[in-house]
Amino acid sequence: MSSYKDIAKATSLIGFVQIIQIIFGIIRNKCVALFVGTYGFGIWALYNSYIEMVTQFSMLGLDKSGVRQISKDVDASKIAKTIFIFRKTLLIISLFTAGCSMLLSKTISQILFNTQDYFWGVIIVSFVILFNGLSNGQKSILNGLRDLRGLSISQIIGSITGSVTAIISVYFLGIKGIPIFIFIVGLTAVLCTWWYTKKLKIENISPTTSEFKTELYSLLKIGLGFSIAGIIATLMTYASRVYLTRHFNIEAVGIYQASWTISNLYIGMILGAMGVDLMPRLMKVIKNNSDTNNLLNEQMEFGVTISSIGVIGILIFSPIILELFYSQEFAKGVSIIRWQVLGVSLRVLAFPFSHAIMAKEKSGNYIFIQVIFWVTDFILLIGFSSIFGFNGLGINYCIAYVLYYILAWIVCVKIFNFKPSRLLILLMSISYLFIFSAFFVYYLTAPYNYIIGSIILAVNIIWALIVLNNKMNINIIQIIKSKWNSLK
Repeated sequence: MSSYKDIAKATSLIGFVQIIQIIFGIIRNKCVALFVGTYGFGIWALYNSYIEMVTQFSMLGLDKSGVRQISKDVDASKIAKTIFIFRKTLLIISLFTAGCSMLLSKTISQILFNTQDYFWGVIIVSFVILFNGLSNGQKSILNGLRDLRGLSISQIIGSITGSVTAIISVYFLGIKGIPIFIFIVGLTAVLCTWWYTKKLKIENISPTTSEFKTELYSLLKIGLGFSIAGIIATLMTYASRVYLTRHFNIEAVGIYQASWTISNLYIGMILGAMGVDLMPRLMKVIKNNSDTNNLLNEQMEFGVTISSIGVIGILIFSPIILELFYSQEFAKGVSIIRWQVLGVSLRVLAFPFSHAIMAKEKSGNYIFIQVIFWVTDFILLIGFSSIFGFNGLGINYCIAYVLYYILAWIVCVKIFNFKPSRLLILLMSISYLFIFSAFFVYYLTAPYNYIIGSIILAVNIIWALIVLNNKMNINIIQIIKSKWNSLK
């Protein structure tokens, strides 16, 4: 039986949460951009790149493998023991990593900013490494136990509270307030997720030494695959930001970060929503290739239909979006966004492949395609920026993601004998016809580019709604209303 409605229900609930987070994230980013400019935004980007990189080290992929392990168990006592091991391991590793970061704060400041003047900022954001480890673990527990309501509300409260207090700190303290702003966001996230995991009243059952070792091995076996891939991603992201700082300046880092954020905004929301539901569903069918193929096709069919709307919107209105979300200083990022969003459009198609590979415990294959993607992205970043200067940025991401998608497809053909459905081929063909049309409309003279682009977007929206209603039997408005009521 088709699972489109189940996909849509989970996606709409988490998607609604992410819309709230995006709105407050936009307000927060806008305020940061206005209060501290491109230079301050570049400082913020470097802090964030560092935190993401170190968090990946401290998590060891346990947040993702935790969802897998918790969702596959049915015995309450076994789940409780898994959660006990999961929590203790994350706490110890996160504390250790945050402590090391604080001890090396001056060295880290020198590496990040070419000066030790920011070492106090590094010490402050080091606490966020601990906060991220705890909050991500708690999200994994809520996700694995299918408490989507608790997961959703905790993220909404955390986003609102963190954004408001962060804006206040940057307004009064300027660039010096950026570490405090990052600290507040991390603290509110961990407190909100802790409250909702506490409400689940999970039994505190200590496992035996043998059980601890066995379960920890299972968690790390899958987790390390995610972790190694994540570490490579964050290392390459960090390296690219450092390269841009050296090759251009910190303002370029701020513009590149802002462009990357915008290009990933809509797709990131969709994938964040789909990801919550995908792994638990995959674990139920992963031993059956036919059922796995059906689920992968349905995820991609649904994903490509709804993602095309946002991709086209960003392609057409990127100059307006950049100025609206940030400021006029960031207008140089238009060419970057346009190439990046083409690459990002493939994420919604490659995403189910990646999860299926890890659900099948093929960590080596997953790491391989991740390494190829990020190394290619970084090498092409250096190449295109050296040849075309600032205007060459973004092309690297697009080409790297085309390669990533092809490799992920090949791996899934090998593992699951994956075959695309006729509907998927049709939807991909039509979606990319709209997307490429929107991409080339940009080169028309204003205001014709906006007029024709708006027509393309409107036709795409109508087409997407028809597909959802007729082909997938999904009433999006009805589902959103029901999910809104469930959060009240």
